[in-house]
Amino acid sequence: MPKPQPLEFLQGLPLIAVVRAADPTEAIARAQVYIEAGFSCLEVAWTTPDAASVLRQLRQDFPRCTIGAASLQNPQMVKGAIAAGAQFLVTPHTAIEVVPLATEANCPLILGALTPTEILHAWQAGAVAVKVFPVMAVGGASYLRALRPLFAEIPLIPCGGIGWEDVVPLWQAGAIAIGMGSQLGTDATMLKQQVAEVRQAYQEQG
Repeated sequence: MPKPQPLEFLQGLPLIAVVRAADPTEAIARAQVYIEAGFSCLEVAWTTPDAASVLRQLRQDFPRCTIGAASLQNPQMVKGAIAAGAQFLVTPHTAIEVVPLATEANCPLILGALTPTEILHAWQAGAVAVKVFPVMAVGGASYLRALRPLFAEIPLIPCGGIGWEDVVPLWQAGAIAIGMGSQLGTDATMLKQQVAEVRQAYQEQG
């Protein structure tokens, strides 16, 4: 079985929209707003009711987008996400026990971590990237900037409380992608403008 190209879905604009809602219908509606605004990579939080059906529906309706599963807290959740067709997997913590499941399914796994020790353990265990969560609670870009020289070879994806004003500083601090959720809102017009602005800033950054 060929080894997956782990981060190819982050090419272009490295922003990931986290889809989280109180019910499946709302989750799908939120995802549609995010996609119309310019996101091409989304992750369905497994805390959303019937998240598997949401993921399957999004994969069917938006085949050009990359749809992953997030908030995976145990092997059972990971198995469910893989069965639903998740194109990548994300945990909120350093869940090393799920690495064999992701490897067997040939599905890129992004393990969550916060401390330097957790980040290194996640990477050594086989994660294709490490989700630094909750990044804004511990300093945001300044925290990431402190980590970057120590872990230059590890792809870091900050997440947790990130607002639009934080995106460019996090890129400049060394983030290879950024996960955004609660700060996105549902105003399609405003969201489209914000995505366009950070896309331009990312392209200018080179």
